Amino acid sequence: MFVGSRRIRSAGRTSGSVEVTLPPQLHILIEIECRLLLRDGTHPEIVLQPDLSTAHTMLLKLWRWVRAGLAVLGEIGDFDPGAFTLTLLPPRHWQQRPPLAYADALEVLNRGSGDASRDALARLVAHMSVVAGVRLGLGEALAPAFGDTVAYLVTGVAPLTGIECERGLTQQLFQTDGPLDQPDATAFDEHVWATIAPSLTLAWEQFADWQSRPESHNTARQQWYRALLLEMGSANLPLSEARRID
Repeated sequence: MFVGSRRIRSAGRTSGSVEVTLPPQLHILIEIECRLLLRDGTHPEIVLQPDLSTAHTMLLKLWRWVRAGLAVLGEIGDFDPGAFTLTLLPPRHWQQRPPLAYADALEVLNRGSGDASRDALARLVAHMSVVAGVRLGLGEALAPAFGDTVAYLVTGVAPLTGIECERGLTQQLFQTDGPLDQPDATAFDEHVWATIAPSLTLAWEQFADWQSRPESHNTARQQWYRALLLEMGSANLPLSEARRID
């Protein structure tokens, strides 16, 4: 992936020190030890290989917390890197395997700005919960929305990885018993998972019902889109048009 062009600056001809200004999205590499490789030849390349072992360890730790937190629903097993797409930066879109971005792990470790750190944690929890949902028996169509729901309950943030309809329907369950609305809420806290356990169970019952009764799922989707059309002032659209939005 091309991320930009930069010039190498010298800190002094006699010092041997040079400086490269990296693009803003790579600011996460600050203080990270990197291996420097020279690929010689017709088109020589200098390659930076960051040591991301601390970020990987953090992902393993977070999985253990997600596994323990979702134990009220069932056993999701050990962390398997093959179930995810491991990336340096969080991608805008993904298919098949949910991504885990080392940049998000480093953001959570470094505890950057509150919103950025919380958003990063929400993405990680959501994508781990997608895999957890599949292991608990959900199909690939419902698992992304389940991941959103878990992240929403833990952090108060919905990363929008799931299907809009299912995400909206499940969030309606928590209008009176919402997510943990605390600035310092974290997925690394046993109290947080214990507090949301009843809501997790409620959400899982809804997803399990949709999984076992597809007709109820289809009915719920149609009703949700009808309500959306009403809110948008498009109630006079033919039902065929409403389904087209689905």
